[in-house]
Amino acid sequence: MVSLETEGMEIGSKNTPYIAILGDSINGWNGGIEFIRFCVSALNSVMNDRPQQILLSAQSNPNDPVARIKRGVKWLTGIRYVPVHETPRARLVDALDDAGGQIEITEYRASHDGLADALRRCRADVLFPCPESLGTSFPHGWIGYIPDLQHKRLAHWFREEDCKRRDEKFARLLDDAPVVVVNAAAVVEDIQEFYPNHNAKVLSLPYCPPAIQTALSDAQRFEIRKLYNLPEPYFIISNQFWIHKSHKTAFQALQHMRNAGYDVSLICTGSTSDYRWPNYFNSLKAFIQESNLRENIRILGQIPKRDQLAIMSESIAVIQPTLFEGGPGGGAVYDAVSLNKPCIVSDIPVNREIDIGVVRFFAAGSGEDLAAKMIDVFINRPEMPRNEEVLARLRRRQTEFAAILLEAAGLAAKKAFA
Repeated sequence: MVSLETEGMEIGSKNTPYIAILGDSINGWNGGIEFIRFCVSALNSVMNDRPQQILLSAQSNPNDPVARIKRGVKWLTGIRYVPVHETPRARLVDALDDAGGQIEITEYRASHDGLADALRRCRADVLFPCPESLGTSFPHGWIGYIPDLQHKRLAHWFREEDCKRRDEKFARLLDDAPVVVVNAAAVVEDIQEFYPNHNAKVLSLPYCPPAIQTALSDAQRFEIRKLYNLPEPYFIISNQFWIHKSHKTAFQALQHMRNAGYDVSLICTGSTSDYRWPNYFNSLKAFIQESNLRENIRILGQIPKRDQLAIMSESIAVIQPTLFEGGPGGGAVYDAVSLNKPCIVSDIPVNREIDIGVVRFFAAGSGEDLAAKMIDVFINRPEMPRNEEVLARLRRRQTEFAAILLEAAGLAAKKAFA
């Protein structure tokens, strides 16, 4: 048991608040369903006496004041955006299947009253995650969620109106919510810098990749290689092709490796569109062409999650060249640590919070330094810990993760019933 000293409760006790997960809450973030899976997994690891409640909108009304909170559910595979009412329940259950334990889906009407009614029906005390304010008069506890402040650190990559909209949304959230949860200590520091007079208590979740490891059989390895015609050997990047993910840094690194005589490939998975920079992907393709890297870089786009993890598990290492993240390493490094794969990661502050797994850092934006680290890993394969050791550490971290969520829930419930 992990004690929650601030609330005088123990995880799993009758006084522990029951959290309902707002399953379609995160708009436009490819890792949204993954984040929810992490939360459900952590809660299941310490509170498995009741099914985890997943709230989904029964309809999608874009003009409703709560609709922005619900818009943008993505399948775990990330194949496409779909309206909530078109999302097959089997897909969502499959997305949360690896979280362990049982889940129950409760529908709600697309309104504040609809959300409140759903919380009453599933006997939940607190709603999470809420990326937009539900207001101070909402009749149940609710926990705010801010994924990052990228619009502050990288304002030149946002339209002015987008920056203004995000500013207004986060400022209101930090004023109205009793507690706001973020994915990293670096985000807490950003909030203190850019919103210094906020009212909410801000809690940072610990770095917590899912405690799940699935070994592939020889037959499965053969099938995945055949299906995607994979080269050998290869590194992998699993990021959306957004400009801040800095794929070009990795492409430059591969060019350095090839010029040094190393015949190795780079596999890229993830959506190839960036709504802010619609021509960005075409510029990367042009760079590949001009650099004569067509035979060394394979772009697979969005593929099913299980296939992506299988391809990752067979790679030399995971490359994360990102220039900005809201959580340490982004989703790709979470997956790599769960799979016990080595990672080569940009040295931005948030990534320095990665404290599990075999990780080497390179100077962010430097293709030359990344190439040096890739060559070293290619020649001197790092010694990896035993899978059992990694799994045990991830399970301990899950308990810490759940403790923070339940601390937040205790604060939110206390405020709601004050």
